[in-house]
Amino acid sequence: MPDGGAGQQGGTGGVNNLENRMEDVESRLSGMSDELMRFGAEHVTFVVELKLLKERQSRQEDDVRQIKESTAEMKVQFNEIMRRWDILDERMFKIYERSQTDSSAERKVYIDLLKYVLGGTVFAIIAFLFKGGL
Repeated sequence: MPDGGAGQQGGTGGVNNLENRMEDVESRLSGMSDELMRFGAEHVTFVVELKLLKERQSRQEDDVRQIKESTAEMKVQFNEIMRRWDILDERMFKIYERSQTDSSAERKVYIDLLKYVLGGTVFAIIAFLFKGGL
């Protein structure tokens, strides 16, 4: 059964070997401490970046929520504008129709007036001729 080399060198050799191993472990640990420090610094950096990303995500979620709310408000306003546009369009069409009927009614009045004036003039000319005019 291996005993780590302690039985081969005697009593003092095993202690030296153990000391050599301890020194070796300590040197490796000191070498690893630099890496552990670097890992610790990277960990802190990653934690800070993660915190910043979470804050940014929260702000972006708030922005998206605000955009959705404003989009809903814009849809309501758009629908109101379109409703008012339809009302205005309907009113304009009614005014146009009324102006057409008023215009035709006015034309009819003028045509009737012209008929009476022309009829009266023709009657006056005929009456003048029968009375012994020219």
